[in-house]
Amino acid sequence: MYFDPDSSSFLDSFDATNIRVIVEGNQYTIHRFFLSRDSPVLREMFSAPLEVAQEDATYTLSGVTKEEFEHLLWVYYNPSIDYYLAPIAVWRDILKLAEMWKMTRVGHIAQKHLRSAPLDPIEKIKLCERDRYEAREAYIQVCTRKEGLSVTEFQALGMDLVLLIMQIRERIIANRQGPEVADEAAIVEDMIGRPSPQILVATPVEYC
Repeated sequence: MYFDPDSSSFLDSFDATNIRVIVEGNQYTIHRFFLSRDSPVLREMFSAPLEVAQEDATYTLSGVTKEEFEHLLWVYYNPSIDYYLAPIAVWRDILKLAEMWKMTRVGHIAQKHLRSAPLDPIEKIKLCERDRYEAREAYIQVCTRKEGLSVTEFQALGMDLVLLIMQIRERIIANRQGPEVADEAAIVEDMIGRPSPQILVATPVEYC
């Protein structure tokens, strides 16, 4: 979202209504605006007809823990406007809720921080499913190791990524047994796809 010098346009559309949300028996009084803006799932929930007055309404969120929800709220209510460093576990929780509630912008922020973190190679591959080359080193590590995928790794990756990794490993094994051995990193890059050269352009920074 680009900066609008006419701040009144933002203030006119800002819904300053507070709502009460219950997570694992804990009640939170928060602004309705942020969650409604970023999540179509929560926006629909908060906009549903009520049998009580708005000021008396409470919304119970299921499938989320108190800790996860507080981590998500931290994105909006961070005490420091320019400090968004947090442990990997916190960004994992934020990404989980962003995916569950279809919060695209929040999900992008979480992914950005996780991609720069020292992740397990399987988690890195899954996180970069749409941008495989960014997980290049993780693919090389997994596809050139002696042991195959474990059941846990299989479940974490999903069928499409498992099939891709199996194909890469088969090609690497065949390469090792051939008369001429090619560079294995090049094989991995060829199968996951190299990024196309792009002209870099300035893009606006988005903040929650």
